[in-house]
Amino acid sequence: MATTQTNTRPPRGILQDAGELAVASDRTGTTRHRYAMVVSFNTEEELRQALEAHQCRYQDSQAIQEARHG
Repeated sequence: MATTQTNTRPPRGILQDAGELAVASDRTGTTRHRYAMVVSFNTEEELRQALEAHQCRYQDSQAIQEARHG
């Protein structure tokens, strides 16, 4: 009988940046968001899992950690 291993940990995103963000779109042009946070994942599959589970955990990027504790 084959066994399958299930990963029950939620995907971990990394907080890359916080602050003002400009988003460019073909339909709407550039939209600026004064308060924004960018969370990245290692793979598209990790992102998909986080969205499907309606949860994600993140860890601060090195730059964010240094800014907070600077």
